[in-house]
Amino acid sequence: MEVQAHFKFVVETTRDSQTALVDMHAHAVFLFLCCFLFPRTTRPAPVAHPASTLRDTLERARMLADKIAEQIPAPHAQVSLHATFWHGRVLTFDLSWQTGDLEMMAAALGIPPAPVLKPLAANFDVDTCVSRMSTGVQLFQELLGVLSARLDGLEGLRADLRDLFARITEIHKAIRPGDTQPVPDSAAELASRLHGDYEVQVAAQVTLGRLRSFAHDLIRSLRDIAGHVTAR
Repeated sequence: MEVQAHFKFVVETTRDSQTALVDMHAHAVFLFLCCFLFPRTTRPAPVAHPASTLRDTLERARMLADKIAEQIPAPHAQVSLHATFWHGRVLTFDLSWQTGDLEMMAAALGIPPAPVLKPLAANFDVDTCVSRMSTGVQLFQELLGVLSARLDGLEGLRADLRDLFARITEIHKAIRPGDTQPVPDSAAELASRLHGDYEVQVAAQVTLGRLRSFAHDLIRSLRDIAGHVTAR
């Protein structure tokens, strides 16, 4: 009896082990089939297209340039209240008839001219245009930095110019990765020639008038570059 009972226990234990082994194999096969038939897919995070990112940066830069152009009449009007005279004439915001006089005064005060921004062409490509935009914005940052030490009301323009320079730097890096930006003509000479209020007012009139004109040219250039990027 003891032998039969022991034999029965061995048989049942073996059967249970075989059943457990079969179940384990079945589970493994089931997992394999699930992985094969229903592969786990992961969606990669969306990556912005370089051209799309560049267009967004160009638009942000254009909006900043537009804001700068709209701000200029306010500080310019404030400067005009001091009634600066040149050969007995009051300097006004309409500088068309005073171009020669202003250019002569700007040269006397050591104010460098802003870079010329021309329409895109074979001899004036995107790289050249962006480099000149960068140089011009840096130049006006320096000029306003000198003037803000003698005049109030220029802080907003200086802050917007810093933001605009940051955007143009992004554009420059997107177009010419690793390329260095040119260093503009220094405005240090202007600071040494602002002896009195007269020179300060004239320098402010010249600088703000040139900045408004440069901002309008910059807006046009940014639109040209955006169209060039879209057409590629």
